[in-house]
Amino acid sequence: MKKIGVLILTIIISIVMASLYGALHDQVTYSISSEYFTVYKFDQFGFLDWGNNNPRQTTALIGVLATWWVGLYIGIVQGLVGLLHQNHKLMFTYVMRAIFITLGVAIVFGIIGYIVGLLDTQSYEDCCFPYNIKDGRSFKIVGSIHNYSYTGGEIGAFLGIVYQLIMRRKIRK
Repeated sequence: MKKIGVLILTIIISIVMASLYGALHDQVTYSISSEYFTVYKFDQFGFLDWGNNNPRQTTALIGVLATWWVGLYIGIVQGLVGLLHQNHKLMFTYVMRAIFITLGVAIVFGIIGYIVGLLDTQSYEDCCFPYNIKDGRSFKIVGSIHNYSYTGGEIGAFLGIVYQLIMRRKIRK
């Protein structure tokens, strides 16, 4: 029964961490390209009508809405894998480490996305049809950061699972 409690707690913690990550991540990327949000994301999330009244707050909200479900997924997956551990204390320890592995890999991949975006020498004229973007280069850099971050989250989740399986095997020996 305690392991089920850890599973539920894991899901809640993962959702909160992913939401905070999304809000902070989008604040950083807003600083690189506000147009990515005010023109593209506000439209995508249906916030064009009122989002520009407080664009930073709206950007944080979009960050939460775009990532909470990733936390749900990570919490469920890592929590279920964590059920393999011998007791609830080991489960909590290794699941939390797996979640931090996932988060760390997502951050590293976001940085890689930034570098890839900077190194992209593609022409930015007529960027991002059908949107009217003034700074196509910054817009594309932020898009790269976002895409790489999601990829990093997926790879990080896989590495978190591998970590838990390795730790389970070490404990059994």
